[in-house]
Amino acid sequence: MALPSGDIRLVQVARMLGLGAHTVPEPVAREAIAKRPADFAAALFAEAAANDDVTSTKAALDYLDGRLSYFRDLLTAPTEAAIRTAFAGRLAAWE
Repeated sequence: MALPSGDIRLVQVARMLGLGAHTVPEPVAREAIAKRPADFAAALFAEAAANDDVTSTKAALDYLDGRLSYFRDLLTAPTEAAIRTAFAGRLAAWE
């Protein structure tokens, strides 16, 4: 399913991965996340750490689940798994 060109998720991916554009086309966003899942996980982790509602490991994982659901159309199963693994590594260091 193609995302609308004004989809805020495309703007967020550009920001989160420092792509130097206000927004990116859907294929570019998909490829960038797939090539840099650890960087995407780091951006998600930084968001979770800055969120006042994330006060525990469970809350951080719930936050991750929500964000991955939000970006689901841009993720393949292997990319999502790589993001989860990288996020878990950061979370383990945080505990």
